Amino acid sequence: MIIIMFAMAMGYSLQEYLLKAKRNEQIQAQQSIAELSLLKSQISPHFLFNVLNSLYALSLKMSKETPDIILKLSDILRYSLYESQSQEISMTNEIHILNTYIDIERLRMPSHAQISFYHEEITDAVKIAPMLLLPLVENAFKHGTDSTIGTSYIDITLYCDDHNLTFKCTNSYKETTAKDFGGIGIENIQKRLTLLYPSKHLFKIEKGKSDFSVTLEIKL
Repeated sequence: MIIIMFAMAMGYSLQEYLLKAKRNEQIQAQQSIAELSLLKSQISPHFLFNVLNSLYALSLKMSKETPDIILKLSDILRYSLYESQSQEISMTNEIHILNTYIDIERLRMPSHAQISFYHEEITDAVKIAPMLLLPLVENAFKHGTDSTIGTSYIDITLYCDDHNLTFKCTNSYKETTAKDFGGIGIENIQKRLTLLYPSKHLFKIEKGKSDFSVTLEIKL
């Protein structure tokens, strides 16, 4: 009888332990989802103000580029509002939105600024969490194309296959204009990577005398 009662007590304790562990796991999952939603909502909207200013300038000049830029802006907003809510999107869509953003930002770049975006052919089957690469490019434009920088440039490379992604973005910068480089954008990306790709990513920041670069590697 004592053995039976002991076994029942042990079984009850084990059941309670497992239920408690499951509840804690559910709470942690809910907290992670809430934190990811908050991090997404914190993405800097400064590029929108830049685009609107550029559109205003184009409209004053009655530029034929205005309708095209409005369509590109629509693509960016659709991505920010809808596709960013998905857990993953195809890399082809991500590349499209990066190209769209770059085309828009060219409007406000100094005439001497140079930009390059190299990527290999990537299939639709390769997927990534949304809003990881765009904020990095956004930061590069924010700090790398200042009119006081002698030779402004942004160099972006992307290599990706079914298992690994390597993204690098290097931009020129001037110490006096880039003291706050990254800010919430970089912190945001670091936190999201920890939640989305734990132990499966490398995020490296390098600061040179006249350039700043971020490298992101992800095991997909």
